[in-house]
Amino acid sequence: MVTARTHDSVDVLGVRVSVVDVPLLRRRLCEAIERRDQLTITFANPNYVMAARKDPTLRELMNSFDLNLADGWGVVMAARIFGKPVPSRMANDDLTDEFFGLSAERGWRVFLFGNAPGVAQAAAENLRRWYPGVQIVGTQHGHWADASGRIPDETADRLVREINEARPDILHVGLGTPLQQIFVNEHLGRLTAPVIVTCGAYFEHLAERREYYPAWILRLRLGWLYRLFRDPRAMWRRYTIELGSYVLRVLAYRIRHGKQR
Repeated sequence: MVTARTHDSVDVLGVRVSVVDVPLLRRRLCEAIERRDQLTITFANPNYVMAARKDPTLRELMNSFDLNLADGWGVVMAARIFGKPVPSRMANDDLTDEFFGLSAERGWRVFLFGNAPGVAQAAAENLRRWYPGVQIVGTQHGHWADASGRIPDETADRLVREINEARPDILHVGLGTPLQQIFVNEHLGRLTAPVIVTCGAYFEHLAERREYYPAWILRLRLGWLYRLFRDPRAMWRRYTIELGSYVLRVLAYRIRHGKQR
């Protein structure tokens, strides 16, 4: 298991969430690419935090990343309750300008790996239109796992070679949690991209195949209610029982341990 570099963070039920803002993230991206010093980035939302409480392997995987950004207002809220607030919610969709606008400005090379066949390619076409000059140097779908839920070694070796041959400065890996964290951790020593970012279904949003939250929903911090309304059958348990359990555990943790320093 790769060990993350230390930095200011808050413990959210065992998951180390990074206390960083957008300017600091931009600086870390620039430094990693200029120095060719690898930087790994993943994201924590309440669902992942609760899963990591039950699964020590997942918790260790998430904590092995250099930056673990707050994906969701539930994580932002928990950090504030624990007395060590993070500046803001920082999901992939909130950072499109940082990952792709900055890449276009700086001439960085980007590789999109993950999601269903054709999605990364469609995302790349949109990104080239939205950010003229951005260099998307490769795309590859992420449907390679076998019946065990893991990518076979031979296939993983081929994918690593393909990615490295494209010489990206930033590699986005959208395989879903925990497969994307497993892939990055297992192959970090062989991947040559200075910046590696896990991104779940992000390419679906970039390809405009999955509707993202309207701006007013984000301003009111009601993304969970919007998703529940849009797809109640699939989301009701996550945003009622599981979310309620998460909030209770956060409050109980605060009562037992007090504020963090």
